[in-house]
Order: sequence, then C-alpha cells, then structure tokens
Amino acid sequence: MKDIKNLIKKSSINKLNVDKKVVSILLVFLILVSTLLISIVVSTNSLSALRGFASFQTNWTSARKDVTFQLVNYLRTQDHTFKENMDSSIFLIQEMEHIRVELMKVNTDRELVVELLEKTHSVPDDIGRMITTFENFHEFSEFRETIALSIESDSIIIDMEILGNTAERIINEGKLTPEVQESLISEVIALDDKLTQMQFRLSRSLAIGTDLLNMVIVIVIISLVIISIVIGAIFSLRFLRSVRKWSEEIELSEQKYRSLFDQNPNAVFSVSPVGKLINANKVLEGLIGYTAEEMKNSTFRRFVDKSQVKRVRNYFLLALRGRSLTYETNILKNDGSYLYAEVTNLPIIVDGEITGIYGVINDITHRKEAEQRIKDQLVEKTYLLSEVHDRVKNNLALVSTLVQLQQNEMEKESRSNGFVSTVSRIRSMALVHERLYQNETFSSIRMDEYIQDLIENIQSKGYQKTSKPEVELNTSPVSLSIEQAIPTGLLLNEVLINAFKYGSDSLKPVIIVSLTEHEGEVTIKVADNGPGLPKNFELDRPETLGFKLVSVLLKQLKAGFTINNDNGATFIFRYKIQNPVTSKRSMKQRLAN
Repeated sequence: MKDIKNLIKKSSINKLNVDKKVVSILLVFLILVSTLLISIVVSTNSLSALRGFASFQTNWTSARKDVTFQLVNYLRTQDHTFKENMDSSIFLIQEMEHIRVELMKVNTDRELVVELLEKTHSVPDDIGRMITTFENFHEFSEFRETIALSIESDSIIIDMEILGNTAERIINEGKLTPEVQESLISEVIALDDKLTQMQFRLSRSLAIGTDLLNMVIVIVIISLVIISIVIGAIFSLRFLRSVRKWSEEIELSEQKYRSLFDQNPNAVFSVSPVGKLINANKVLEGLIGYTAEEMKNSTFRRFVDKSQVKRVRNYFLLALRGRSLTYETNILKNDGSYLYAEVTNLPIIVDGEITGIYGVINDITHRKEAEQRIKDQLVEKTYLLSEVHDRVKNNLALVSTLVQLQQNEMEKESRSNGFVSTVSRIRSMALVHERLYQNETFSSIRMDEYIQDLIENIQSKGYQKTSKPEVELNTSPVSLSIEQAIPTGLLLNEVLINAFKYGSDSLKPVIIVSLTEHEGEVTIKVADNGPGLPKNFELDRPETLGFKLVSVLLKQLKAGFTINNDNGATFIFRYKIQNPVTSKRSMKQRLAN
C-alpha cells in the first residue's frame, strides 16, 4: 500500500551503498511481517462465535498444565505454596466441569452458567453465543465427542487431585524418600500424557468449526514463508539489486496484501488519520450499496446517524491513540435504510507511527431485531401479569363485598365472628396482590410495608373488646416472593386478630409486632400483654378454625414456631426465605404460560 511504498522509497532511493540496502531489505521484511500479522488479527477477531470456545479450551489447557507443573514442583521442593496453587487450578477445572453439567440439563440455568463462565475468564461478549451454540448443536456428533472427552479428562483430573492429596499426606508424615518422590513424579507425568492426548482429541473435534479460520491462517503463513524465502534469497545472492527490482518486490508484496484485503469475508475499510475513507472491499460495497469509488474521501458523517456522530468520532480518536475498540452503531445504506453494525477499529501502525485506521464491520441487524422482539414480548407479558394481579385483587374485593352484604342481612349474633374473620382473611390475600400491583416487578413484595397495611385493616374492623391497644412496630425491610407472601399474610392475619380480640383486655393493652431477617431466615413475632392463651392450648391440636389455619400455614411455610404464655401471649415463627433463583424460575414459568 502507499504507506509502505513511501517508507521504502525514503529509506532506499537516496542510499544505494551495500550496507543501506541490507538495512532496507530487513526493513521491508519487518514491515511485511507486521502487516500480515495485523491481517491475521483482523481475520481471527471476525470469528467471535468460535473465539469463545477456543478461549474456554485454552483456559482449561492452561489450568491442566498448571496442575502438573505445580504438583511436580511440590514433590521436588515440598513447598506447600505449589500445592495451594495446584488446588486453585483444580478448582478452576471443576468450575468448568460444573459449566458442562449445567449445560447438559434440560432446564439450563443460564444466569448460573454466565456467572461460571466469567469466573473461568471467558470473554464476556462471547458468553451468550457460547451458551446458545451449545444448546443448538450439542447433539451433533462433534459436540457429543467433545463432551465425552471432557468427562474422561475430568476423571483424570480427579486422579491427579487424589495423587496430590496422597503426596501431601506423605510429605506431612515425612515419608517422602527419593524413590517415592520419583515414583509419584512418574505417575504425574503419565497422567499429564493422558491429558495431553485428550487435549489433542478435543482440539480435533472442535477443528471442524474453525476450518475457515485455519484456511485464512494457512494462506497468510504460506505468503509469509514465500516472502521470507524470496527476501532471504535476495539478501544472500544479490546485495546490489537495482531500485527497479526493489519496486517490483514491493509491488508484489502489495498485491499479496491487497488480495488479503479484497478477499476477506468481512466488510473491511481503511481510513486516513484525518478521517477520510481510503479504500473498502467488495463485502462492504454489497453491505451498504455504495462502490468503493463513491465512498472514497468520504468521512463517517456520511454513513452514521446524526445522533451517533459524536460517539463514533470519539472511538475514532481513541483508535488514533493506539487502542483497538469495538462498538455498535447505525450505518446508513444507499437506499436510505439503516443497518445495525458492530464496528471494530484497529490502528494501522507503521514503524511505530499510526498512519490510519482499519475498520471491520459485522452486520448485527438480525440480532438487534431479535433482541427487540424479546423486549416487546417481555413488556407484553409484564402487562398481562399486571392485569392478572389487578383482576385477582378486584375479584377478591368483590367476594369480600358479597360476604359483607350477606353478613348485613343476617342476625347480629350469628354474624359477629365468622363473616368478619372471613372478610379479614380475604382482605389479607387481596393486600398481597394490591402490593404486587403497585410494584415495578411482580416477583416479590415488601412485608414490612404489608404488615402496616394489614394492621390498619384489622384496626378498622373493631376487633378489640375494650380500649384500643397501642401497636408497637419493629420491622426491617424484608421481601418475600408471592409463594411465601400469601401464606405469611394469612398467618399474620389470624395471629393479629387473636391479639386484638383477647390482648386488649388489660388496662393498657399493647401489641408488639416485629419482623427481622438474618442469613436468609425470617423471624416474625407477635406479642400482647393480655390474659394469655388457655392453659390447655396446643397449636399442634387446634380447636378453632383460625388456629387450624395457622397450623396448616406453618407446615406450608416449613416454619418453626415458639409460643410463650408469660405476661400475655407471644407467637414467634421462623422459616427460610425462598431461594431467589427458584423464585425467578417460578416467575419465568408463569410468564411463559
């Protein structure tokens, strides 16, 4: 290219002695190698979907090699630091095994897999594609072979771990003789040889997916070898080549580079340091509908949405400072439409100077459209779920109203307890849906806020027999899923009604309600200073409907309970908060249905 020609002319035309020509030949060789290496980077980065699997395998291989290295050094030096390093590498391999096991499940926990892949130092941008590719193609023979080999390799790693533990025991007991040491090292090397064979077989099973990449690399390597042979022959046989011969060699090198540029399967372009487009390949022409000649000397402002101009310019300036960056933007096509593109800017570095920018464009329109469809579907399902909670709340309110109307038509004596309690129970469930309806999400509600609403509702019903009790609230922010919130609400309703009914018989009735959470366990306490419970009261054998409900709800929540009858009745309930992952999975199933 022009930058290469100018650099060669500057170093050779005015300096025709033998020493200067030797320097020029070496300089040409180094520039060509640098250019070809940059081309290799451009080609390999374009295959980002396969990059994730290659990175994953590399991390596994590195961890496996480190296990062998650390164990051998541990046996030779008895330094426990090597054993600790070995255990760390084995832990990383076990995390990778965990990833495979999770991916093989029918209902893969994608969030857990993403978290595990990040721990194994996988490229974050590739993780989603790795999971999707595995889900779609793990039944193929190549993937099945890879999985089988991985399982077999993991068993050898287990043997290596057992061997390491055996070595540690022998060292700690002071029984490591030279003969035992050499025997153990031989076993380690034998296991490492097996793992090396497994690695070769794993690489072969993944090779089918990287055929295109291998072909490009082979072409580049062959070109590099040919150029090296030609320049080496010239350097050895003729030190006094003419300037014309130099030009011919440079032109030949440029043609080979041009072939790599033009035949690249990705949309590639080059930009000058002032931001003007110098050249573009055929793939880019087909992608946006302009010819390279039509685009020549244009700036990115012509092809980028106005709202993105400043952002794209910043990425361009960062690339001019030597940083390789990837970003997303909209690109204007010749027909007036836009495509979503992933653009990678790579600085062109010649002899330590940045002489321009290479750009590689990946069309991600289909991916963006799919993401938007998913977002739209999520909004729709969220709206539908909101409607469900609203209708449940309204239906419960309707049932409550009908019960109250029936209550009004009955005799005062017969309606004083049963109907009022039933209405209160319905209201306690309706409050859960009311809270969910007011939340931004529908997976959980704040129980501290719910308790305050429930107490206000019970107070309005007038359960107290004499004076109105003073209520002391001591609640912490605790969120529960709907699966736990409804039975908890019913449980609180029954216990609070009991406290308001019978705890208000004292001169200064006080009801204490507390809600706390510690290490995933919630504790609920309701206490009053009334006369207390009957002496023969047992919650395991309840006599009233209310306490029968309490007994059933405690079993549903898998809760433990404590009842204290000193200075009034005190109820304490404890149970584990539902696992957030389980709650999310349950929510996803409801959305899917």
